[in-house]
Amino acid sequence: MGSTTALVGAALLLVILHRAYLAIYHLYLSPLSTFPGPKLWAVSSIPYHVTTIRGNMHLRLLEFNKRYGTTVRISPNHIAFTSPQAFKDIYAGTAKTAFPINPTYYNTPINDVHSLLTAPGDNHARQRRHFAPSFSKESLHAQEPVIKRYVDQLMHRLSTEAQTGPFAISDWFNCFTFDLTSELLFSESFDCLSSGRLHPWIALLFGSVKSWVYISAIKCFPALDWALMKMMPQRLVDMQRDHFNLSAAKADRRIELGEGTADLLSPVLRDGVGEIRGEKKLSRDELHSNAYIFIVAGSETTGTALAGITYYLCKTPASMTSLLSEIRSSFASAADITIASATRLPYLTAVIREGLRIYPPFAAGNHRVAPKGGDWVDGHFVPEGTHLYAYHYALYHSPTYFALASEFHPERWLGTEMRFADDQLEGVRPFGLGPRMCIGQNLAWAELRLVLCNMLFRFDVKLRPECEAWIEQDLFYVWQKGRLMVELSRRE
Repeated sequence: MGSTTALVGAALLLVILHRAYLAIYHLYLSPLSTFPGPKLWAVSSIPYHVTTIRGNMHLRLLEFNKRYGTTVRISPNHIAFTSPQAFKDIYAGTAKTAFPINPTYYNTPINDVHSLLTAPGDNHARQRRHFAPSFSKESLHAQEPVIKRYVDQLMHRLSTEAQTGPFAISDWFNCFTFDLTSELLFSESFDCLSSGRLHPWIALLFGSVKSWVYISAIKCFPALDWALMKMMPQRLVDMQRDHFNLSAAKADRRIELGEGTADLLSPVLRDGVGEIRGEKKLSRDELHSNAYIFIVAGSETTGTALAGITYYLCKTPASMTSLLSEIRSSFASAADITIASATRLPYLTAVIREGLRIYPPFAAGNHRVAPKGGDWVDGHFVPEGTHLYAYHYALYHSPTYFALASEFHPERWLGTEMRFADDQLEGVRPFGLGPRMCIGQNLAWAELRLVLCNMLFRFDVKLRPECEAWIEQDLFYVWQKGRLMVELSRRE
């Protein structure tokens, strides 16, 4: 009995000594020990993952930037950068020179086949070449009648809802983006706008995305992943599976329609869809994986941007007045609003850019890993294998780079006010940069311009008092936004 107790005691002592050694190593001996940051976070990755799962990493990082500067060590092997130069150093360049993605934080779809989001190196470049023609400016121009048709449906729905009193305009922005994305990609709509009902997919979406945060955290503890997966809420697992299956079914129905249907997948289908992974053309499994991602990237993010911009316009009467004046003096009727004519409105462009700065739909950072031999980021040498990212929200809200950083001022983008003369506007990259920048940004800009122009040409918008603090939201990969309640009155 005594010998057993002694062995247990010795084992516990060894564990304690090992943990103590690791703590000392991470604090004082690690190659990253020279990077500033909270001591507890340097010793263990648990604080970082707990904060991320709670949805308030964006706020903690702002606090850390005030205390430690724009380069912060947030776990034993993880550096967060918040400077314009860091964005260029990490993400710009070519597929060969940009920092590679960190697979720990990119969850392969449940069919175990990479999408544009998760594919490494050459695989990503191959897939992007297939999809690039679908999202070109020429393709967007060809789809303008479809986009305008859905904008008109949204305006009709807003007019109907306005007659009943206050309503959640954010719900209808999401309905619009889901309907349009599905129509453009798969030649079939969710029919949310025409039916006046929210599709269950919209509820599935957030739960599906939130599950990614849990899985990414679990992958950082491989020895415990089985036990930790058991602790993950089953409803999140089910939502992710259901969301993927719905996406795959849509893609299959679109394949059956063939290449004759004119939508964004037509160029891809003209190349043919293979059944074997690794072929030069896309496989059916790859189309399934990308359909899953496109629904999220093409729907949720643009709907979020529309809600955020509407909120800030309502909270900033001077900006609303300036935008209303520009839009209503530029068009004799709603029929005159086109992608081209809306693009010529400088204040509208400034409003959208400022909305994407202060409330970026993707507000976190795209995870990367330092390449073989290490590399330099914003004057700091980052050793090989280090996890790192540049964080959108913390940079965009930094008083180091933006005057009145927490306030909504479209004027900073017009070059008309000296108080914003030193703003680092080139650092605002809501669609990313480099070889992995958002492939659908032309479509997103068209949607934002057409919806805002049409809405503000036809209606006056007023925020409801219960939504004064709507912007206070948790952040996972996307914002956990509440319903944005407004009152609309038709313009005389």
